[in-house]
Amino acid sequence: MFNSKDVKKILIMRWGSMGDLAICSAVINDICKHFRDVEIQLNVEPPWDKLFQDDTRFSKIHNIKVRKAPRLSSTRAWLSMLRREKFDLIIDLQCNDRSMILLNLARLLGVAPKYRMGTKSGLAYNLDASPYGEKVHALEILRAAAKGLGVDCQTGQPVLSIPNEYQQSAEALLQEHGLQAKNFAVLVPGSSLSGAKKRWGVKNYAALAELLFEQGVESCAILGGPDEIELCSQLADSIGEKAVNLCGKTQLLEIPVIAERAQYMVSNDTGTAHLAAAADIAMVIICGPTDASRVHPIGKRVATLQAPMECFAQHPAEQCMAKVSPSQVWLALENL
Repeated sequence: MFNSKDVKKILIMRWGSMGDLAICSAVINDICKHFRDVEIQLNVEPPWDKLFQDDTRFSKIHNIKVRKAPRLSSTRAWLSMLRREKFDLIIDLQCNDRSMILLNLARLLGVAPKYRMGTKSGLAYNLDASPYGEKVHALEILRAAAKGLGVDCQTGQPVLSIPNEYQQSAEALLQEHGLQAKNFAVLVPGSSLSGAKKRWGVKNYAALAELLFEQGVESCAILGGPDEIELCSQLADSIGEKAVNLCGKTQLLEIPVIAERAQYMVSNDTGTAHLAAAADIAMVIICGPTDASRVHPIGKRVATLQAPMECFAQHPAEQCMAKVSPSQVWLALENL
């Protein structure tokens, strides 16, 4: 039987990517509110520990690389951390084979905490998560662990603590490129190379930019990561002088600040969009091979448009993604 009075120190585990952690931050926020008088530490993998830099909700961030790392050394480091910190409760929001193996090892070695909660049941856990249905959004799966602890889950968008240095550097970047607050749109045309089928395409984004300009938007800022530099450059060339290519020029925690200053944002299903959803901005996400109902960013003003998923088994991704038109995207933005 769980007794919250026994809990003085909590470890929250989540090793996912940028998008995973952006969604997870909403549940983490609810957990921190519920256990406001308890010491809470966070276990994430680099480089995503930077998302929680100087976040006062956590006494420590453990950036131990567990996935794609030498298993013996990473296991030793992780178990040593548990032995040293002596947690009362672990909330496993990763809840995969690897995290369950580690928790079972900790249990066998006598370094596991008294209480262990995951998003599903198993030998690694001795507390029951709240049930959830099939094919639900990732947020509801993560909430299952929190609800099982009696947490009232109300947060519906990413919650990130952004240090002043990133607020200031983002403002300086916008000023450098003449981007005035609420007079520009953010376009995110890329995705990782492994997710290239998710891309809406330069032609469609350029056509959307023309529609935005007709509606009074002054310029378009293009965001992207290292895998997308060439793609972003192609889009900037297609749009012309009203394009501001910021691809590869932004730091992680500058993205929500830039999004907050923009009027609109349009993106593929990518981590950048999940991070930007921490801002209060009208945002449309274009999904194709991924199910929008399960993967879309969470936020107050986020809409998704779904290319027919069955199309991708029979036709090229470019042809399928083009079934979402620029005019549809503009209408969705207008409705927001």
